[in-house]
Amino acid sequence: MGIFSKFWGGLKKTRDSLMRGLRRMLGSFTKIDEELFEQLEETMIMGDMGAETAMQICDTLRDRVKERGITDPNDIMGLIQEIIAEMMGEDEGLNLSTKPTVILVIGVNGAGKTTTIGKMCHQMKADGKRVLVAAADTFRAAAIDQLQVWTDRSDVELVRHAEGSDPAAVVFDAITAAKARGCDVVICDTAGRLHNKKNLMQELAKINRIIDREAEGCAKECLLVLDATTGQNAVNQAKLFQEVAPITGIVLTKLDGTAKGGIVISIRHELGIPVKLIGVGEGIDDLQPFDSKTFIDALFDQAPELPADAAETAEAESDAETERTEEAVTAEEPAAAEEAVAEEAPAAAEEAPAVPEEAAAEEETTVTAEAVTEAEAETPAETADTEAAAEAPAEEQPKKKRGFLWWRK
Repeated sequence: MGIFSKFWGGLKKTRDSLMRGLRRMLGSFTKIDEELFEQLEETMIMGDMGAETAMQICDTLRDRVKERGITDPNDIMGLIQEIIAEMMGEDEGLNLSTKPTVILVIGVNGAGKTTTIGKMCHQMKADGKRVLVAAADTFRAAAIDQLQVWTDRSDVELVRHAEGSDPAAVVFDAITAAKARGCDVVICDTAGRLHNKKNLMQELAKINRIIDREAEGCAKECLLVLDATTGQNAVNQAKLFQEVAPITGIVLTKLDGTAKGGIVISIRHELGIPVKLIGVGEGIDDLQPFDSKTFIDALFDQAPELPADAAETAEAESDAETERTEEAVTAEEPAAAEEAVAEEAPAAAEEAPAVPEEAAAEEETTVTAEAVTEAEAETPAETADTEAAAEAPAEEQPKKKRGFLWWRK
């Protein structure tokens, strides 16, 4: 599947929520007025494009509508696409111009740092680069072992110390080893940090000083990994990390699992930091270099360079795992029932005494006859109440509720 198909499939939830919501909203208007712009701004904010970004888009849109004399609301989507394309600016890829190049990976726990490093190692190794990884996340339990699994999978080298050791020392040893071994790239993992973890933020500043000193003259990337499912919280995280680290790019993960893809536009506009890598799936090759034109085309459901059925194929592949899960759940229910019956059947057979077929039939007939006799001879107390209720006028019968709207009547 090509890069556009990956983007198209990964942005399906965002496209269904944000873009189709915009089209429905614009389709409900017959003229362009201030109410339309207010509704448009609200829809963008709800789509996690951010208040500042949404206001900027609408302000620019007002000016262009007047300049071009546009009166049909259906023509606005093209202008929105044009404005967003200008906001995204020029793309910037990873700077791997020196040997070695140092890539520092930062972010909060759970954003996908370790997985991102594993996928980067796999892709760089496939490109013929010699990669060395520094396991500088000595704070979180099992973080080093988790990274060891990824590096073994990609067949790249790992520099590690004992858990709880100084992260800056790990980075120092990794850069020294990379120079001695002629490595092309050094990727440094770090502990997950929050603004209230002052000591961890200070460690990050220390690691940056070590890299500047030991890798002087080398290209350096500081990649902030953000979870797209957190929406505007990701922007707030980026603002805090900017205070202690010179962030050169964003890695946006889990974009395929959220309808908050508008966060990409907000990050670029509000922070001025380029999105360099984007995660659009669980596969090891689903970490893609960010391409703003492809992103916008996929977001606005435009695929001129693909065959007519390529979009359907991408969507089918993005939904395949969900369908398999539903089928598995459906298949498990009857299987579980059959197993339960199979387990109970032998036990019931052992407990039941052997009875001849004729005797069993006679016994069943006798029991039925006795039940009928007892029912006829029953005390008429409950029967009388039932007959009285039936003979009572309709007005005396208690009224039944007629669905959840009965109280309105």
